[in-house]
Amino acid sequence: MEVKLMAQTKVVAVRDLNLPASEYKADGDPNTLEVVFLTNKVDGPSRVSEDGEVIFLYKPSEKEEQTLIEQAFRIRALRRLKGN
Repeated sequence: MEVKLMAQTKVVAVRDLNLPASEYKADGDPNTLEVVFLTNKVDGPSRVSEDGEVIFLYKPSEKEEQTLIEQAFRIRALRRLKGN
């Protein structure tokens, strides 16, 4: 399921966040994965939203970024399998 989702998902990069990360709202489209690049330390740390729809990145290492992407797709796959 994860591989299928990776092939079907559009990735949207958000570079200029004009509000605190805690106030960011996902676009609601289950076919997109939003990657929000954080520039303020107070908006960190890097993480994945509970629903796997948004990845927040604050100066991640390459390994951390890869881990978060995998985590997001794992969450998304589990939600789809459960019918959410």
